[in-house]
Amino acid sequence: MDSRRETILAFLKTRGHASLGEVAAHLEISKQGALRHMEALELDGLATVAPAEEHRRGRPESVYTLTPAAREHFPSTHRELATDLVEFLSEEQLKRFFERRAARLEAEYAPRLAGLDFEGRVRELAKLATEHGHMAEVVELPGGGLGIRHCNCPIQDVAARTSLPCMNEQQMYARLLGAPVSRSTWMREAASDCTYEVKESGGKVG
Repeated sequence: MDSRRETILAFLKTRGHASLGEVAAHLEISKQGALRHMEALELDGLATVAPAEEHRRGRPESVYTLTPAAREHFPSTHRELATDLVEFLSEEQLKRFFERRAARLEAEYAPRLAGLDFEGRVRELAKLATEHGHMAEVVELPGGGLGIRHCNCPIQDVAARTSLPCMNEQQMYARLLGAPVSRSTWMREAASDCTYEVKESGGKVG
């Protein structure tokens, strides 16, 4: 699959749905060019189109969404690991495994966040999460603060069986950001994303 179509799939995964105009703007191409890509995705069974429920005055725009088949095109490493880890390791062994995993990621992430201000750390951490398959974006919270929204989980099958990787990830984020981190949505509880909410509480870290 070419990079443009991968970009569209990622955009729809993050947004949930998008009009042809929004897809074209995101790709920085014409609507006609975007339409060719969308029609190809429809033919492959990866996207579907339907009339928008709400639209502005004028000609209504249709919206595109992903099909269940599109899920296979997103990062999903460690799927085979889920059964082995959860079924054959004890709770204590699993706890140590995910603590070590979080420590390894924290050591990798920390240098990239060092010296940045609060918002800079949040945005850089979202980039790092995306590089590791989470497809993360930064969102502004209504009551102040920022959130890191994960639109994909590369170890979702593992997380569905045990909350340990999610708990360690949340604690790692709090240490890296130097601020309290709470989770408002969770894929493990059938949400479409995992959102970590962060309230600024200190200065620079590192």
